[in-house]
Amino acid sequence: MSLFSTRSPRRFRGVHIYTSERQDKLDRLVAEAKREEQIERGETPEYRPDIESYRGKFAKNLRKADPDRRRLHPGVAIAIIVVLLILWHYLLTGSFSF
Repeated sequence: MSLFSTRSPRRFRGVHIYTSERQDKLDRLVAEAKREEQIERGETPEYRPDIESYRGKFAKNLRKADPDRRRLHPGVAIAIIVVLLILWHYLLTGSFSF
């Protein structure tokens, strides 16, 4: 084990950022034609739902506002502020007397 090991570079992932809607539509038509052809021959086509049905369902790092999320009650927030002010006064003066 060496102390200063060099890291290997990340592998290239050729993921397309921009897609062609025309090409996607053509691919869907070709896939549908192949499925119909398999059905006509009596074969069972493999089930593959369209990507469109999954679009937006697996968004990462997006937290929606939860209506059941408990919020800090204003009275509790004021009590915390008062306690912190008393603590700050004690740290500055060394006594609890006002």
